[in-house]
Amino acid sequence: MRRSPMAATRLSRTWSKILFARTPQNPGRIVEPRYVAMMNAMMRETLVSGTAQKAQLPGWPAAGKTGTSQDFRDAWFIGYTGHLVTGVWVGNDDSSPTKKATGGGLPVDIWSRFMRVAHQGVAVAALPGLTGAPSFASAMPNAALPGAPADGQVSTPVGGQAVRPQPIDRGLDGWFLDRLFGRR
Repeated sequence: MRRSPMAATRLSRTWSKILFARTPQNPGRIVEPRYVAMMNAMMRETLVSGTAQKAQLPGWPAAGKTGTSQDFRDAWFIGYTGHLVTGVWVGNDDSSPTKKATGGGLPVDIWSRFMRVAHQGVAVAALPGLTGAPSFASAMPNAALPGAPADGQVSTPVGGQAVRPQPIDRGLDGWFLDRLFGRR
């Protein structure tokens, strides 16, 4: 959808007579829901099985992306929940290398501490398209995540009800992993 730029939303004289007021417009759907769900699922994997595993927020679905530039000059993590987007950059102002900082290290630690405080007392909001969706990592039967319940055990998330793990349809992801890691 193409939108015309608009810098002024309202013009008025000093004595409050409104000369122009732009009426808010609903831009409609910008991205199809299935693509939003795909992006959220992909970015969620960074926290589930990737470089930002320490960024898990108890009770909150979250997603994000870590990054480290060449020669360790920059390290960053940009993460989000259904409530808030936060980015953390670590580096030197003079573009000199850091002491081997990576996006999955200090930036994730800073992000996690901030987000835990920022989400206190806020109602949990799901990431669009991820309601009850299995993660890519869960399609790998031999990959046990730290603190994950064993098959058949009941897990109780913070502030939630007991959740019984459901059988996972391994589908295309399972087939790909089987071929990639030679399980068949």
